[in-house]
Amino acid sequence: MRSFLRYLTLLLVSLAALTLGLPRVFNVPYPAQAGPTFDNAVRSRYTNILEEYQVELALMGDSVLEQGVDGEALSEALDVPSYAIAVPGSTAPFWYLILKNIILEAEPRPDAVLILYRDTILTLPDFHVNGGYVNELDQFATAREDVLIERAYLNFMNPLEKFALAWFPLYSSRQQVTDLADYYARNLLPALLSACRGECLDRAHAAIFHIDNVVPEFQEAALVEDEEFLFTARAMDFHGTVEESFLPEIIRLCRENGIRLILVHERTLLFANAAAEPKALREYKSEMAEYLEANEVPLIDFSYDPRLPEEYFTDVLHMNAAGKAAFTQLLSEALMPMLQAEP
Repeated sequence: MRSFLRYLTLLLVSLAALTLGLPRVFNVPYPAQAGPTFDNAVRSRYTNILEEYQVELALMGDSVLEQGVDGEALSEALDVPSYAIAVPGSTAPFWYLILKNIILEAEPRPDAVLILYRDTILTLPDFHVNGGYVNELDQFATAREDVLIERAYLNFMNPLEKFALAWFPLYSSRQQVTDLADYYARNLLPALLSACRGECLDRAHAAIFHIDNVVPEFQEAALVEDEEFLFTARAMDFHGTVEESFLPEIIRLCRENGIRLILVHERTLLFANAAAEPKALREYKSEMAEYLEANEVPLIDFSYDPRLPEEYFTDVLHMNAAGKAAFTQLLSEALMPMLQAEP
């Protein structure tokens, strides 16, 4: 019994010390807000590029945009200054922030914004928003992002989790604790054995563990597993997800600022054809098309375009050089009449 009391006392003292100490160590408020905190710094170089080149067509997307669209070739084909803001792993919350804090801050603003997306990703506000993605989101977020916090985080928390995030720093600061432990685990031993430290070690780790060094089979398996989140029952319920997603906000911001929004559904190899898709996904796409039409948002669909065969792909999502050239040409042909028409 005495041992248990000693253990309990040590546990309570440790928890009290961590509760008092962690907010100071990581410079976070106590009690904390439910959801991540962001600083006020925004990656403004994108805005500077939009202004310097007076970009008229801004493209947003993830690594599929980066590897699937040749920005210079698209600009030449359209005779319109274009620029792609491609953030690997980005999803609808990223694109909402980029539109609000990057594109709308440019002077002059682009005339049109294109989002390259796939399947249900535009109506999933909680996809790719936790873990390391928080730091990436912070690159585009201001210190006050009420819509982001509510739609990407608070809507998916129960009262107990909100309480723990506010009052238990060991829980709310778990990502910072993990990052700190990971930093020391990666840096202590190499620093003792070599002169490579800090940024030198970061570059070495990035080079060694770069995605190009991963066995292709493992890389694709991980990619497919990650994409499964897009095909859950909740994800494929369009009417159940759309109003609390970032899609209405993206449409509203474009409309209120006189920017033409164009959505482009990319070609993937996740399903062999439309008939192979889950029935719920086919219904989702039909309902989304109706929603976009009602909101006067044009949709270009390359989902199963036979002009983009399997040999144009390096995996189920990303294109090779030949695919990039072909898709850029097809995209320019589809965009030409839209951009030439009166808004």
